[in-house]
Amino acid sequence: MLGKYFRKIIVYLSFLVLAGSLSGPGVNAQDQKSEYIIGPGDLLAVNFWQKPEFNAEVRVSASGKIELPLIGTLQAAGFTAQKLRSVIEGRISLLDVKITQVAVQVKEFGSKSVYVTGAVVKPGKVNFEVIPNVWQIILEAGGPLPTANLDDIAIVRGSGSKAGTIIHVNLAEALGKGDISNLPSIYPMDTIHIGGTDAESPGMALPSPLEQRDLVYVFGQVATPGSFNVQKNMNLLDALVLAGGPTENADLKKVKLIFRGHRQAELAIVNMEKYLNGAVPVPLILHPGDAVYVPKKGKYLPSAGDLIQTLLYLTATYVVYRL
Repeated sequence: MLGKYFRKIIVYLSFLVLAGSLSGPGVNAQDQKSEYIIGPGDLLAVNFWQKPEFNAEVRVSASGKIELPLIGTLQAAGFTAQKLRSVIEGRISLLDVKITQVAVQVKEFGSKSVYVTGAVVKPGKVNFEVIPNVWQIILEAGGPLPTANLDDIAIVRGSGSKAGTIIHVNLAEALGKGDISNLPSIYPMDTIHIGGTDAESPGMALPSPLEQRDLVYVFGQVATPGSFNVQKNMNLLDALVLAGGPTENADLKKVKLIFRGHRQAELAIVNMEKYLNGAVPVPLILHPGDAVYVPKKGKYLPSAGDLIQTLLYLTATYVVYRL
């Protein structure tokens, strides 16, 4: 009887944790529900259903305006796609009564752009509908190179009253703790710079960017930390082997697996010593963008949230593996 109630409590707690993780730090719940506001730099597709020859793709200018056939110049910035559609329908109906339906779609979110420079696979401009956290932005830029130094990432504010301000972030430490909620939020036009070590060493061969997109990252107390290509059915143990195995200072009782969630990085803590001693260990399958952190030996007491996150990840992995 107690077992039945215990299972219900675990399921209830799991739903609470999942609900919290999906909203995630750095993503405002109101932003998820509200419609996107068009801004300068956005690329819009405007389609006239009755007159497709008038269809156009237009870029919102720095002043927030667009230019359309027949209609001319219109203010677009500050409107939702639905509001802009109503404005266009009102204008075009005065010129051609046969056109009653217009569709407006944001094809590129140029107004919410972030620049990523330094030791990443694809440095440059990255566009978002909702700007995520620093780690997710780095993954969108192809992920860090093997030479990347995640201990000191520089965030340069690109707009507003704090434009030009530089903030230094220890991303490796945050990922190691499995908590990125305290990292600075990223805003449009910010620049994230990831420094690197030995980037100019002669003869250093790097795989092509296309191959590097499917990577896992292993850092901390391993022989050769870095990024590794994801193989089919690759698991946590495979990743540790590719990284040369743990060092003598590694604490295998609290290996952290930071896996890529829908809106944020999420955490599972794995006791590798207990895991390897199991009769038939459940494969902890890795996916592109996942990161493994092996900490130094030291005192650590996992929180209830950490334990529940770990239980959820192991259960989900087991179900996927069985299927």
